[in-house]
Amino acid sequence: MEYFHDQALVSRINHYRLSSGGGMVRKLLAIIIGVLVAGVVVMMIQKFGHNLYPPPADMDISDQEFMREYIAGLPWGPLAFVLASYVLGTLAGGWTAASIAGQSPLLFAGIVGALILAGAVWNVMTIPHPTWFTATAVVGVLVATGIAARFASGTSTGIKAV
Repeated sequence: MEYFHDQALVSRINHYRLSSGGGMVRKLLAIIIGVLVAGVVVMMIQKFGHNLYPPPADMDISDQEFMREYIAGLPWGPLAFVLASYVLGTLAGGWTAASIAGQSPLLFAGIVGALILAGAVWNVMTIPHPTWFTATAVVGVLVATGIAARFASGTSTGIKAV
């Protein structure tokens, strides 16, 4: 650092390097833990739904036509469990990520929400679902992302808690 003549500038650069280095690890861990929490919540709720509404024993998930017919014939209950898993997984994982990160709650909740949304979109593109399910899943994940960010920032009503 001999070539820098401005010691104040060098001090600011070093401060930025030190403060952003540890912060990056925290932010990365926040995302990883948030995604893991979301995944566990999604799996638990869907497992519970499968216990209440067991799929047929001879179900072949690789048979697209069978899956299309099976989903089309489902009552709303099993689909509601899948929908709830997306929304509650986003809420729990988004809140976790945003809380651990300690800053930019919408960004960190949004990353988790975007990954859950990507999974939901992949699911409905792979296996056609009713239109109400697809629309509600998209809106539900987006709303859950916003709620998670608000809860993590301490502003569930838009007013900072004291």
